Amino acid sequence: MNNKHDFYKCIMSISTLVGLFLFSCSSKTETNINDHYVAPYQMKIGFGSCLKQNKDMPIFEAIKSDSFDIFLMLGDNVYGDSQTEDLKELKSAYKKQKENFNNMGLNLPFEAIWDDHDYGLNDGGKNYPFKEQAKELFLDFWDIPLDDVRRSRKGLYYDLLKSADEKDVHIIFLDTRTFRDKLMPTDDRGAPGKERYIPNLDRSLTMLGEDQWNWLRKKLAEPSDYKIIVTSIQFLAIGHGWESWDNLPHERERLMNMIDNSGLDNIVVLSGDRHRGGLYQLKTNNGKIITEITSSSLNSAFPNSEEAGPLRIGGTFVDENYGALYIHTTENTVTASLKNIRGEIVRSLLVEN
Repeated sequence: MNNKHDFYKCIMSISTLVGLFLFSCSSKTETNINDHYVAPYQMKIGFGSCLKQNKDMPIFEAIKSDSFDIFLMLGDNVYGDSQTEDLKELKSAYKKQKENFNNMGLNLPFEAIWDDHDYGLNDGGKNYPFKEQAKELFLDFWDIPLDDVRRSRKGLYYDLLKSADEKDVHIIFLDTRTFRDKLMPTDDRGAPGKERYIPNLDRSLTMLGEDQWNWLRKKLAEPSDYKIIVTSIQFLAIGHGWESWDNLPHERERLMNMIDNSGLDNIVVLSGDRHRGGLYQLKTNNGKIITEITSSSLNSAFPNSEEAGPLRIGGTFVDENYGALYIHTTENTVTASLKNIRGEIVRSLLVEN
């Protein structure tokens, strides 16, 4: 080097290379697919629901290629509705699903909650007489340790904390089956907006039960950089008469107020159940943004017509799908995406955290 100028140029070049190396080590990128751009991210969370054990599961080829840090099963992870105490159908469903996973070499970092078909009863709630036996089958299938709190208390609600580039990602799983009161059947079956159920205004009825509500209040108050709520049934969606939190509107309002009065700025909700996917968003009275992404089904698409969705952003996606959450810690944002069977993004939304 002949002078100070050359020396400083060299130092700056080395610094730039080091900076690029460090950035590449802590961040990942994803190709721009179907005009949906995904910025560099530090964590990728996959999720999906409604997986029939007796149907092919080609979607998992795309899911495995996505290399998720964690994959959340949102319920209806098997279909084993059972009317007798021996739970013959549910046991058979889990056995078949275990074979499926083994045959596919499926070794994803799974976390799971149930919905009605792995609970044991279509649209079932707290009065299902075999829920404790079904719970044990669930815990055993997902290899939940014997000292896990879910084995010693009622219900399957739980939470976990993950780290993304030194930022805490808090995932809260709600049990919308074990404690839920009976729903009100429709007075006009099949009519748009009244397909199966209509809202029940009896405020004594519960979705979660008081123990789970008290637990949830404490969990929402715990400090973290990102909060994600997992609920097997849709939370924000209104306008249809299928299962959702709007079946018990006062409970939907209660959760809305709990979020609104918490220290959270914005929150992401994940849901399944509906055999269609979609993005939903609502601004609370205090100006907070709740974003929900529904992903369903992994291998059981229904040829559904479009439905009302005043809080939905765009149309629903009725083909097989799974979801992806990209955590961008440097920008403090989240990209909520819905992917098709080939792993292509078909819906996406950037969420300010």
